[in-house]
Amino acid sequence: MIIITGASDGLGKELSRLFVAANKRVIGLSRNECIPGVEHLKTDLRNEESIIAAADEINAMSDPIEVLINGAGVLSIQKLSELTSAQIDAVLDINIRAPLLLTSQLIEKIKKDGGDIVNIASTVGLKGYSEQAAYGASKWAMRGFTTNLQVELKNSPCRVIGVCPGGFKSKLFEKATGIDNTKEGDWMSAGDIAHCIKQLIDLPKNMEVSEIVINRKISKSL
Repeated sequence: MIIITGASDGLGKELSRLFVAANKRVIGLSRNECIPGVEHLKTDLRNEESIIAAADEINAMSDPIEVLINGAGVLSIQKLSELTSAQIDAVLDINIRAPLLLTSQLIEKIKKDGGDIVNIASTVGLKGYSEQAAYGASKWAMRGFTTNLQVELKNSPCRVIGVCPGGFKSKLFEKATGIDNTKEGDWMSAGDIAHCIKQLIDLPKNMEVSEIVINRKISKSL
C-alpha cells in the first residue's frame, strides 16, 4: 500500500491519482477528503495525537507498506522582520515535525515490509529565497532528515528518496500569497512532477535515486 500525506490537494492528489490508476491501495492522510479510490484517514498533521492515531491504524493493517510519501506542506512568505512565533510553528509543524513523527511511528513496519520513503522538500532547501526564512529552514531540515534516514536504512532494502521541486501549480502558493498560480505564469504542472516521482519509485529496488532536483524552466525570447 501507498501512504501519502497531503493527499487531498496539489502534488499529493496527483500522486494519489497515479497510484489509484495503477491499482495500488492508497491511504491518504489529510484533513480534507481525498479523490475516489483513496482510503482517507482524517488526520490533523499539526496534532500529535492525530498523527499517532493514524499511524496506529496503518500499523494494524496486514498489507505491506510499499511507499510512505511525506508530501504535505505549507508555504510561508513574509518579511523576516515580520516573522512571528505562530508562523514559525505553523510551518515547522507541517513541513518537518509531522514527517519526523509519522515516519518514527511507522518505521518498524516500513523496515519489516522493505518499504520506501519519499520526502518532498523544495529547491528553497538548496539555495534559499528572499522572504521565505521559515519555509526555507523547514525544507533544509527535510533534506537533513532525508540524509539521516538514508544512513539509518543503508543496510536494509528500504530506499529513501528526496525530491526538491521548484515552483509548480497548486493551492499552496495561493494560500500563502492570494495569487492563483494555477491560471497564470510559467509554473510546472503538479501532475508532471507526480509522474516523475512515480518513475523514481517504479525503478528496480536495487536503484535508489537519493535526491532529485526539479527546476522550473522559464523560456525567454532571444
